[in-house]
Order: sequence, then structure tokens, then C-alpha cells
Amino acid sequence: MKKRIFAFCALFLYVLLLFLSPKPLRLRTASADGDVYACVCQDNAFFYATKNENSGLFLLPQTYFVKILSVEGEYCRVEYLYDGEYTKKLTGYAKKEELTFVDFVPNEPYLRHLFEVRYTIDGSFSNDDAFLDQIVVTCAYYGDYKIGSKSYCYVLRGESFGYIPKPDGLYYQENTEYADYLAKLEEDAAASVEQDDGTKGEGMSAAQIAILVTLCLLVPILAALVLKTSKKNVYDIEEKD
Repeated sequence: MKKRIFAFCALFLYVLLLFLSPKPLRLRTASADGDVYACVCQDNAFFYATKNENSGLFLLPQTYFVKILSVEGEYCRVEYLYDGEYTKKLTGYAKKEELTFVDFVPNEPYLRHLFEVRYTIDGSFSNDDAFLDQIVVTCAYYGDYKIGSKSYCYVLRGESFGYIPKPDGLYYQENTEYADYLAKLEEDAAASVEQDDGTKGEGMSAAQIAILVTLCLLVPILAALVLKTSKKNVYDIEEKD
């Protein structure tokens, strides 16, 4: 009899905890095809041509992302930007410790920033207005590269990659997707704690409350039935003796 009552109580406690336990946070997950991204949260994360510190091409723009192709020791093989009218996809490496892996696919992972560079031609050889004395070229910005106190940009100019002096006032907007993601997680965690404390939120649903009330009402009834059946069995044995 005691074993049966204990088993019933254990089952009741399990169901009670199941309904009272907080729901897990819903996280945005990676895409179905398995794409994995990492955010550049540091200002010194290099994009390397090879798995060698001396092959750094440029500093990855902070707050933007790289696509992870594979993890190879302390380096990750990554993909940056894409093939477009003024851009080309680059495949190289970045140090794993300088990246922050995320479990969602960003909407705009890469920085696409275009600017114009003007090259002036010495026009002293001709006074004819028909001769051009200036060429304007559109460049796609990939990242900075510093040598001493001088700053350069790694750019795609036409079909060729190279470095040019960093233009004064070069500015681009930061990507806020990772920051927004962290803020959302904090909000969800705070809401979950507040709901558990009963300070905010609706608490349990009506269905959960109804089930718990039903279980609480059934406990004494079932316990009484178990005890009644046990006593009846005892009386039957005494009468037979």
C-alpha cells in the first residue's frame, strides 16, 4: 500500500513540476542548409590569405560577419562578401579566437561600402578641352590596413584588388544585428525571471491551471480510495481466519 501511495505521489510531483517549469528561450537558429556565421566583435581581427599571421590582407570591419566554411585548428576558413557588380567574394582565413560564433543567420552579414576615387592627369601637354584630365573609379571597400601611422584601404578597383590611402572622412554604418540579438536574449531572460517571480506576465495558461486544480482535487480522493481498499482487504482476511 505504501509503495502504491509513494508511486502516485511521485507521479503527481513530476506532472506538477512539468507544468510549473519555465519555458526555454526561443533562439534564432541557423538556416536549414547549415550555414554558420561569426561576428567580428574586435577591431583587430584580420582577414588572412593563408593560415599565417604574415599573410594578413585587411582588418575585417567590426560588427559585421564572416561565413564559416571550416574550423582548422586556431584558424577558421571563412568567406567574406559576395560576387556583385562592384564586389567579389573572398575566401581566406581568420583566427578563431577573434571571432564570435552566432546561432542565427544575419540578414546583412557583410559590409558593402562603395566610394569613388578620382585620379587627376597632368594636362600641361594640351590645352584642348577634348582631352580628359580626370578619371573617376568606383572602389569597393573591404577593410583597413595600417602601416605605422598611415592608414590604407584594401579595395576592389575594377577587376583588381589593392591598397589605396584611406580617404578622409570614410564612414560606414555599424551592423547592429548581433547587438540586437543579445538585447533580445536579455529581454527574454528578464521576462522569464519576472514571470517565475509572479511580478509580471500572465503566469500559467488557463489550461495549465485547470489541470493543476484537477490533480490537486484528485489526490485526496485517490488516496482515500487506496486506503479504503487496503482496509477492506484486511477485514476480508480477518473474517477468513
